Amino acid sequence: MKSIIQIFTTILLTVVICSSCTKNEIHYGEFEKVTPDQVMLKVNYNIAYAANPFVQIKINGARVSALIQTRYPYPGGGYGTLGDSRPDYLVTKPGNQEVSISIPKKGTNIDSVLLYKTSIAVEAGKAYTLHLTDTAATTSSLLALDDFTLPDSGAVRYKFVNLMPNVPSVDLYYGTTLMASGIGYLKESDYFTMKIPAGTVLAWTVRTAGGTTALATYSSVSTVLNRRIYTIFATGYTGRTDNVRKPYLAFFLTR
Repeated sequence: MKSIIQIFTTILLTVVICSSCTKNEIHYGEFEKVTPDQVMLKVNYNIAYAANPFVQIKINGARVSALIQTRYPYPGGGYGTLGDSRPDYLVTKPGNQEVSISIPKKGTNIDSVLLYKTSIAVEAGKAYTLHLTDTAATTSSLLALDDFTLPDSGAVRYKFVNLMPNVPSVDLYYGTTLMASGIGYLKESDYFTMKIPAGTVLAWTVRTAGGTTALATYSSVSTVLNRRIYTIFATGYTGRTDNVRKPYLAFFLTR
């Protein structure tokens, strides 16, 4: 009798273990593999209205985003921005693509107020960021080509974009070291590489070109991670003090 009970117990444990193995499969979620005939696109939304409405991003009339607010590189977010810190991109087709930003009717994808619309020309197999800034009739955009070439171990790679509508030209510093100089409005620097600093992480600072006064600063160890690629951008309006439109220095991961 005892032997029968032992055999039954062994069989039962085997069934439970096998069943558990089936039920505990790890699912990493749905994802789409980018093919060489597709395009990767990030939309860096910095249209800064005082009311800071929730908006949607559409490509060719189809909504591709959650509802977001200003200072949001979508998808993915960044440091000193809304969103998280994933180096994600949307996937679209090559050729001419229409990108629009609108306030939707409540509970729908239907446009209520169209804030901005532009047409971009993109090539297959490439990655881009569409930077959006300013408001109303002067809302503007910059389509930037992104480069995924990783730096060597012990180094970080950056480029810098000036999205401050009322600052014609700015300089970027890391501590007291000038990293990018004289970057005009809606312009970007070349990529530059920095060795990961030893010791205390210093503050990044954006200043009016040739000036000494900081317009905005940002400091975080997350901005100097090994073998990462970042886009740094200055946004907002100098002279503004409200949380929506004041100057910011922010980062998002390209890789």
